[in-house]
Amino acid sequence: MIRHLIPFAGYPIFVMKNEFNLKKEELSFLKNLKYKKHVSGNNLKLSVDTNILELKKLQRLKKFIENSLNIYVSNVLEIKNKFSFCQSWSTIQNGKAYHPKHAHPNHIISSVYYAKADETSLIFRINKSIIQDGFFFDYDIKNYNFFNSDMYTIPLKTGDIIFFPGQLNHESVINNEKERIIVGSSFFIEGKIGDKNNKSNFVISTTKDE
Repeated sequence: MIRHLIPFAGYPIFVMKNEFNLKKEELSFLKNLKYKKHVSGNNLKLSVDTNILELKKLQRLKKFIENSLNIYVSNVLEIKNKFSFCQSWSTIQNGKAYHPKHAHPNHIISSVYYAKADETSLIFRINKSIIQDGFFFDYDIKNYNFFNSDMYTIPLKTGDIIFFPGQLNHESVINNEKERIIVGSSFFIEGKIGDKNNKSNFVISTTKDE
């Protein structure tokens, strides 16, 4: 079991390596969901259902992601607040497909689980490095690292899961495999927030109303 905290530009990116593998029938069920073409126009397909982890045959996967989220919140962020699922979806990439740069609005935490990926990477991007935030100098970089870079690439494969803040721009590398399948999830804070004595308390509910 290998777990990495990657503080790229101060963002808490957390990788859990090879922690969970789908059974053959679960992977087949995931592949046979209804998909549509992604708006990017390359060979990327996105599940029509945006709450796939509510499906009965994916409950084992949902439990794993939920347990992994709790590790991220409790042991990495080290906060007591509760986070709940917002949405969950899957993508299939065939041929030279890739998922273009994007972020997840209205989500505090995002995750990507790699259901099938022999060798891939996820790229994170920011507009400028964290050391350029105070003053936008064009530094003469000796070695690129978490603090002087505006992008960071993390290698991933089947069984891995990664958590990161939803506002962080990310993209996949071009697929060089026959097929790459991921499950994405998003999470939002729920319950009591703040302190009544500081006049900052309120309650957030993530109950879904259609």
